[in-house]
Amino acid sequence: MPTPRSDRRRRLIAPLMAALAATASLTACGSGDTGVSAADARTQAADLVRVLKLKDGAALGGDVTFALGAALTLSGPSAGNGQSMRNAIELAVKQIKAAGGPTIKPSVKDIKGPDPVAAKQAASELASEGVPAKIGSMGDGLGAMLADTDKSRILTLDGVGGAQVFTRGTKYFYGTREVAPSDAVPGALEWFERTHPQGRTVGLAGVDLGAANAAIKADLTRKFAAAGLTYNGLWETVAPSSQDFASMIAKIRKNPPDLLWVAFSGASPGAFAAQAKAAGIKSELLGIEFTQEAVQASKGVLDSDGLKFAMDYFDPSAPPNPLARLFADAYKRAYGQPADFYAANAYEETLMVWDLIRRVKAAGGDPGDGAQLKAALEKDPRFASVYGGDTATVGTLKIDLRTHGVASRPMGVFEYKDGKVKALATYDVDGRGFRLAD
Repeated sequence: MPTPRSDRRRRLIAPLMAALAATASLTACGSGDTGVSAADARTQAADLVRVLKLKDGAALGGDVTFALGAALTLSGPSAGNGQSMRNAIELAVKQIKAAGGPTIKPSVKDIKGPDPVAAKQAASELASEGVPAKIGSMGDGLGAMLADTDKSRILTLDGVGGAQVFTRGTKYFYGTREVAPSDAVPGALEWFERTHPQGRTVGLAGVDLGAANAAIKADLTRKFAAAGLTYNGLWETVAPSSQDFASMIAKIRKNPPDLLWVAFSGASPGAFAAQAKAAGIKSELLGIEFTQEAVQASKGVLDSDGLKFAMDYFDPSAPPNPLARLFADAYKRAYGQPADFYAANAYEETLMVWDLIRRVKAAGGDPGDGAQLKAALEKDPRFASVYGGDTATVGTLKIDLRTHGVASRPMGVFEYKDGKVKALATYDVDGRGFRLAD
């Protein structure tokens, strides 16, 4: 008869043993295409169980097969962003399976630039496949997928655009990162006022979001005024897929603000910065994100001149908590390059889906039902996060059930220059807890 101590020990190591046993199936999931070795898989699976504190008796979902949709920008100027998200999803899927969790089968669709026609097609295909959940991007394809998201009851997590003003009211859509750039604006403007005391005017150069532009413009200009700065009337936009900014830059030269918000994604901030420098634009540029694609597109300008940006930046060289460290190390080993925030957010969202599957299963429900996944999220909108926390504690992502965005999110103003990123200021949503970096 086992002793109480041996019985307790057996129960505690059960999840780890399940992780090791499940590793044999990893190759069938396609580990070779990410370079995940059997040894890496065993280590990552055991670490994931430990870091997430999955206890003996938890319904890990090993008997569940789950169809997970993904609507990503796999072509066009944001193709690199979509690919890094796909990489992270596939990495998380393999880790989850090896940890004794469900067999998650991603169905990945290309929404291009995003292009509204491609986004609508992706929504239709995912609905016909009956996926109960999907990982979206760009405000669910810049709004093109939102109606189908609700109609098909597909729980959607968007870690790219967040819960933009034009997504409000969509029942099955949730933004899992800061609303870019709205949530970052108050803290960024405080940074600007403290470091540029003579600067008074603000303008914007960004992408054309069609009908959503009016609501976004009203939101941002209201925040400019609340900060005591003057909107100078400059609001120039181009198509999301364009990297030709000549006409836009000509208008900026005629009406240059002290602070120019550069609301582009992917490679576009770098291409814009290069063209703006060539045209002699002297405004302080402040981007809404940063990726290595932008560095490459700038043809050396970002390395020499730098680029400041305000966002919830994921630094793979200094992961803030144990889950972030596990992810950053695993991603680098699998793909040979550092993870960007697109990858970090997609990884985090895949783990959120696994969490919801476990919750629904533990309640005796059907994890394949999007409505039940949504109910589980609303019952407890807190999830493990690769952001925040500390060296010993995993961060927490909490969804605001009123806005369907994040209730809080570590973010700040950063600067990339000469191959390095440094923080200039840190704060939370709406500038809460603002602090200039040391």
